[in-house]
Amino acid sequence: MNAPPLGVAVVGAGADHWSGLAHIPAITASGDLRLRRLVTSSPASALAAARRWEVDATHELDPVLDDDTVDIVVVTVRVAHHAEIVAAAIAAGKHVYCEWPLALDPAQAEELAALSDGRPDRVHLTGLQGRFSPWLRAAGRLLAGGGIGRPLTAGLRLFLPHGLMARPAHRAHLRHRGAAANVLSIQGGHTLDMLGTVLGVPRVDAARMWSAVPEFLTDTGERLPRDAPDNLVAVLDYDGVVAVTQFSQTAPNESFELEILGTDGKLRLAGTGQPQFGRLTLDITPFGSRTSEVVEPLSAAALPGEHPGHNVALAYAAMVAAIRDEPARVPLPDFRAAVNLHELLGVIASRAVDSTVNA
Repeated sequence: MNAPPLGVAVVGAGADHWSGLAHIPAITASGDLRLRRLVTSSPASALAAARRWEVDATHELDPVLDDDTVDIVVVTVRVAHHAEIVAAAIAAGKHVYCEWPLALDPAQAEELAALSDGRPDRVHLTGLQGRFSPWLRAAGRLLAGGGIGRPLTAGLRLFLPHGLMARPAHRAHLRHRGAAANVLSIQGGHTLDMLGTVLGVPRVDAARMWSAVPEFLTDTGERLPRDAPDNLVAVLDYDGVVAVTQFSQTAPNESFELEILGTDGKLRLAGTGQPQFGRLTLDITPFGSRTSEVVEPLSAAALPGEHPGHNVALAYAAMVAAIRDEPARVPLPDFRAAVNLHELLGVIASRAVDSTVNA
């Protein structure tokens, strides 16, 4: 007999929100989940969310935490509010899916991980959905199987135009360093978690982080001062495999590329946007060849590869399996994994020479 679907409440379901682009489509596409409740920041936004998604919505968290039909609480609000909501959900005995970054800093992440440790009967997952990417997993299998021989070195580039384009005014908090939502914490966090999934735990050799465009342009025409970094370069050593990584929010267009060079060939992952979202291209070039062999893995996601919620859907499937004590195919990004990633980013930040460069 099939198990009944798990009830889900999404905290942070306002208009034009990541939850509406990825989480809610992933939840509603799954036969193992049922969207029960939405939580927004005001009565007006709750009414709008209820109409849009045709599900009960409120601006108060406590009634949702008291609802026995809610098994999983999903936290997709600003990072500054994660800790309070996650702690309350854990105390209420809920399973938790919290977007990355888990917390504002490693110390706060450690506090949440300690709370999670106290409830081993519950699954607490961090939104590092990129590690579930079928293309990344296929790359990992190829590396482990000697597909390019012994890995020697790697190069990773993620270029985005965010720092050059007008952004919605309600996203202006991203300009503040303290918001923990910058090129290091967001793009760096997601992508380095993916890189670590296939190469392991790195040592930070060197780093440079800066703001090339120290202002934030809104869609209302305002130009606001920004102290959050928009560029990062880091050299990381993965047990002898040295990787040069570059992240930029000041590129003219979007592109992602990871190349890993080995004794017998080259592995390449590429995409047109942030790699944690969905479809990538994976190919291998054998030693001495000018022709690449494209590898197209199968995906069991409830959403197509082009959908921004593709990997989120895979993360939910893994979470459901963990709740039901089914074997895990990919190590879950639990709160301890989040602490480790927060600490890695902290080391990178401490090693970086932080400066502002005016164009």
